[in-house]
Amino acid sequence: MTAQPMIRVDNLNKSFGSHRVIEDLSFSLAEGERMAIFAPSGAGKTTLIRILTEVEKADSGRFSLMDAEPVTLFQESRLFPFMTVEENIFLPFKIRGKNVTNEVQRRYERWLEVCELTDSRSYYPYQLSGGMRQKTALVRGLLGEPRLLMMDEPFQSINTVSKQSIIAHIRQTLPDISILFVTHIADEIPMLAQMVLYFKNACLNGPVQMSAAELQKEISLSNSLFITNENNRTSALNVTNKEIL
Repeated sequence: MTAQPMIRVDNLNKSFGSHRVIEDLSFSLAEGERMAIFAPSGAGKTTLIRILTEVEKADSGRFSLMDAEPVTLFQESRLFPFMTVEENIFLPFKIRGKNVTNEVQRRYERWLEVCELTDSRSYYPYQLSGGMRQKTALVRGLLGEPRLLMMDEPFQSINTVSKQSIIAHIRQTLPDISILFVTHIADEIPMLAQMVLYFKNACLNGPVQMSAAELQKEISLSNSLFITNENNRTSALNVTNKEIL
């Protein structure tokens, strides 16, 4: 019997007024698969994540998630300003009434090391840089070892060296996790994804599915608006300073 996919999307459509951002989109994410949605800025990547988390409603189509407790990491860190780093990270355990076991505490300490937050656990969000806030949100989402993780530009405020360490730790400690993440930075994809849904136009429609290894060759032939690596981010501010769609 074929296993049910962790995410299944069928004929999804979404417009904002006359601006279509998702058109007849269908795809599935298998259990244990790590997939990237790679598309230009403004193409509807954030909107897709918002629909899958039921923050936004699609105009038509349907989707299903096979995990009752997926974790979603948005572009914003969404930390509680009146809580410390440690309190923010352990909040999901408190809400769900889960004990912080010795094993959880061990994982927590290791995550702080990887994210360079060991000396910042008692800081409040206003005392943190943007990258530190984003790292805190990552630890909060991953400490409970979810089966399904959805991420919207999860590393945008994190430098390349830290990003590489975090992704290596995810792959080492959560080898069976199912991940769907959206990005317009090509260099992030081979670090984490196995497969890519590649959209050439500023609308999530008619993707080309390929392996992460095939992506660099493909985008070198395209004139679409992508950031190929972190060094190009400054020169691409006209791309990233946009309405999030």
